[in-house]
Amino acid sequence: MSKNIILALSFLIAGTALAQGAPVPPPSINQVRQEIKDVRQETKEQAGQIRVEAKTEVKNIRTTATSSGKTRESAREEVKQKIEDASDKIKNLRDERKAQVEQKLQEIKAKYQENRQARIAAHIEKMLHRLNAAAERLDELAKRIESRLIKLETNKVNVTEAKNLLAAAKTKIQTAKDAITKIKPASDTALSATDVKTAFENVRQITEEAKDALQNQTDRYFHPHHHFIQ
Repeated sequence: MSKNIILALSFLIAGTALAQGAPVPPPSINQVRQEIKDVRQETKEQAGQIRVEAKTEVKNIRTTATSSGKTRESAREEVKQKIEDASDKIKNLRDERKAQVEQKLQEIKAKYQENRQARIAAHIEKMLHRLNAAAERLDELAKRIESRLIKLETNKVNVTEAKNLLAAAKTKIQTAKDAITKIKPASDTALSATDVKTAFENVRQITEEAKDALQNQTDRYFHPHHHFIQ
């Protein structure tokens, strides 16, 4: 039982389990990534089309300049204007697409954050279940030992030391249970924080308190008295 408690608590406290490790991207994120790729490809194609159209218009201006009665200077200005217009169109197109891509990137970031929070929350729920189960087992063990001590005391056996140890153990169990009840609210607060890793320092401290109360006191107070409940 002690080994199981240690394993559960160690796994919960590990910083990398709480703050690191990327989940496998779900299809929704892959879909957004594909949309970004499509936007970039579309931008490239449209910019190329604008250049082709501008090049054609410039060529037509130069070809028809003489026949249309345009002066060289006016033709040059018209060509210059066409090139500037094309450059402005490409710039506006890229700015628009850049904004779209940025929005998509924010969607990916939000989805990763949502998935990460859900993963951490599920992990904490699982660990809390194990910790509560461990505390309940220790509670039950304490009751059995207490019942056995009462019977021994009835038979005039001196159980003063054992009762003192049991009282200390029960205090530690309650300390652990109190700490365990604080983990969920603290983790909820941490999950909503901007810097999740830093915010989880408080969660780790509370968990350390529960770990010390359960792990160390189990070996110290209960193991020497297993013979009382045989």
